[in-house]
Order: sequence, then structure tokens, then C-alpha cells
Amino acid sequence: MKHSIQRLALIVALCPAAAMASDLSYNYVEGGIALYPSADRSQDYVGFDSRLSAELTPEVFVFGGLKYLTDDVDYTAIHAGVGFQHGLNRQTSLWGGVTMEYQDFDFPGNLGSVDDTSIGLRGGLRHQLNQDFEIGGSARVITGDLDYVGFAFTTRYALSRDLSFLGELDVFDGDLGIIAGVSLAF
Repeated sequence: MKHSIQRLALIVALCPAAAMASDLSYNYVEGGIALYPSADRSQDYVGFDSRLSAELTPEVFVFGGLKYLTDDVDYTAIHAGVGFQHGLNRQTSLWGGVTMEYQDFDFPGNLGSVDDTSIGLRGGLRHQLNQDFEIGGSARVITGDLDYVGFAFTTRYALSRDLSFLGELDVFDGDLGIIAGVSLAF
């Protein structure tokens, strides 16, 4: 009898948590201010980072992004691709995708520019801690002449049902960046 009461108490305690859980959405647009201090030890890049994701099916989505950073050298990066997500449970999702990547460095004066179009692999893990707070980690491997490896730790804090504060620490080719902005679910 004592074990039955304990099990019942556990079920009652977990029911509200299960009711609060929501499936992670891959329908969003987000953007913010990006700061990469001391990038390559000579540039203090500042600019913006924006991203879009839209579900085609519950498992398949398209996604892309635009990043523009400036200092003495301007940097532009655009990516677009298709991804697949697998829900580990209602609060956790594992995702991966293949992208086309474009990068451009514009140098001051008559020094010209360097650009490259290549293939990228991106993937990560998202986890909804509670109704208001999501965390995630991701990695990207960009191939081509301007190849690099990047990692990001992302947080989203719900301000309303569809609007969240976005905070991100991004390691871009060995340089640490900070992104702060908003995420809008649709």
C-alpha cells in the first residue's frame, strides 16, 4: 500500500510537468546584434546575425542565415540548407543538416575581397528546460577555401508565447562571439 501511494504521488507530481512540456518548433525567424571582440587579434567585429527555419514536415525543415560583421575588414556569410530533426522526447530534439555556404571578406582600400561558396554540415541538440527556457548546442563544419569549424551555445527565454530573448555564445574559427537578439516563432 505504501508503494502504491508513493507511485500515485509521483504520477501526480509529474503530470503538471508533462502538461507544461511543448514540442520544439522549427518554425522561427531570429536575429540580433553580434560582437566578436579581438577576432584574429586585429579585428573587433560588430554586426548582425539573422536566421530562419521553416518546417516542411514534422521531421524535415529548411533553414538559412545571414551574418554581417564589420571592422577594418567586412565579413558576410550566407547559408541555406535542409535539415532533419529527431525528437528524443517532447523536450529534446537532435538535428542535422547540409547547407550551401557563401562567405566574403572585403578588405579596405584597393586590397579587394576574397569569397568562397562551399558545402557545410550543421547539427545540434535543443532542450526545453521548462515553459520559458530553452538551451541548445550546435556545431558546424564549413568546407572550401575559407573552411572553418564553429560551435555555439544558445539560450532562448520566452517573453511571450511566440517571442523569446535570444542569447548565444559562438566560437567562429577559434574566435569567441556574443549574439543577443530576439526569436519569433510562427
